[in-house]
Amino acid sequence: MDRTDSYHHGALRSALIKTGLELISEKDISGFTLREVAKRTGVSTAAPYHHFKDKAELLQAMSIEGWRMLGERFEAVSDVAETPSARLRGIGEAYIRFAMEHTEYFRVMSRPDLYYSGVYDENREATGLKVFEMLRSTVAGLFPGKKNDDPEIQEMVLHAWVLVHGFSTLWIDGSIKGTSLGELGIEELISMLFRSDPCLTQT
Repeated sequence: MDRTDSYHHGALRSALIKTGLELISEKDISGFTLREVAKRTGVSTAAPYHHFKDKAELLQAMSIEGWRMLGERFEAVSDVAETPSARLRGIGEAYIRFAMEHTEYFRVMSRPDLYYSGVYDENREATGLKVFEMLRSTVAGLFPGKKNDDPEIQEMVLHAWVLVHGFSTLWIDGSIKGTSLGELGIEELISMLFRSDPCLTQT
C-alpha cells in the first residue's frame, strides 16, 4: 500500500534519506536504488521524484547532512581545546569516531563521484568544503603568522586528512581486524595513531 499521503510536508524527504542510509548500511552503495528506497519506505516508485530528481541528488542530500554533523563535532572539539595541537588531535579523533558511528554517512561522504553535481561553490556552508576549511584553519593555528594557503600548512593538512581517513577506512573495511593490530582495542589504536604521528603531537 502506498503511504505517500500519510507523510506530512517534508517528512517523506526525511524518511527517504533515513531509508536510503539504512539500505547503504546493509548493502553498501552498490545496492542502492531509488526503487528500493521507495519500496522500503512504503511509497510508490514515483514518490521519491517529488523530492529528488535522481539517485545522485538523494545521495547528495545524505552527504550534506553527514558533513553538517561532522562539522558540528569539529566545532564542539574546537570550543574546548586549550592549544592548537590539542584542537587538531581532537578533530582527528572526532573524524575517526564519526566514521565508526555513522559508517553509512561516511561511505557516501567519501565518494564524491556518486553525488557531485557542481553545487559545492554555491553551497559551501552545507558541504565538505566548510569542514575542510575548519581543518585547514586548525592546522594554521600551529603556524602563527602564516597564511592558510602556505605550502607547509597545505602539506600538513593533507597529511592529517590522509592519516585519519585512511585509518577510518581500514577499520571500517575490516583490514585492521585481520592483522595483529586487530588484537588491540580501538582506544589503544587511536592513541597509538596520534602518539606516533608528529603532525598531531606538535606543541
